[in-house]
Amino acid sequence: MSMQDTPAVDAFIDLRSPYSYLSLGPARQLAERTGVRFEWWPYITDFRSAYGGEVDERTSRDVAKVKYLYMDCRRLATKQGLTIRPTTKLWDPTLGCHAMLFAKAHNRLWALLDPMLAAFWRREFDLESHSQIEAALQVAGLDARTWRTYLTTNAEADLAKASAKADKLGVFGAPTFVHRGELFWGSDRIDLLAETLAITT
Repeated sequence: MSMQDTPAVDAFIDLRSPYSYLSLGPARQLAERTGVRFEWWPYITDFRSAYGGEVDERTSRDVAKVKYLYMDCRRLATKQGLTIRPTTKLWDPTLGCHAMLFAKAHNRLWALLDPMLAAFWRREFDLESHSQIEAALQVAGLDARTWRTYLTTNAEADLAKASAKADKLGVFGAPTFVHRGELFWGSDRIDLLAETLAITT
């Protein structure tokens, strides 16, 4: 069976989502165990609607919800040996999404995302910084000049295509894994995805 014929899972992650971050290891391990090809895509969640706007605009209920979310994520992160620190703002992930698509197109996705996201969740990386993103791409083995050209030519269109793909598949949050039209939303649904893959592949 060729790579194109291998059943694929479309995986949508939000770079700012702690649950997306927590899903990466288990999902990649699942891909290795099953041989199923995972196609990774950026997804931009509407966090303002989900969590009550900017940090200083949130109600006490919204604040309690976010505090619980990060407490929950820290517990889950400890099991994976990861660090997740609370956020202080609503980050604009657009530049990071462009970088993700650029690295993916050059087969350097994890060389970029692994160190970049680890630093971001330690709050040692600015996801909106052009200079830091460019430096991360160079560390991943990618050419800065090619990256700058990509930003001014194809980056916006590629991200729009990824967003359109998510909309077409019915994706509404991240992480979401889609296999043969069936959605699995959340890092805690990877076991259900694994059961489905065991039956259908």
